[in-house]
Amino acid sequence: MSLSTLYAFLSHDLLGNVLATVIVTGVGYTAKRIRTKVRNRNGQTRHTGQ
Repeated sequence: MSLSTLYAFLSHDLLGNVLATVIVTGVGYTAKRIRTKVRNRNGQTRHTGQ
């Protein structure tokens, strides 16, 4: 499937629009979960020194 065909599918087909929305939402949700885990892990790290 070429890039132009994929673009046409995602921009003109209702199912494609729903699929694109789900993909974008899933990527955003996954990125948020990863950032939260990293932040929590960094917050639990002991800081030694001064």
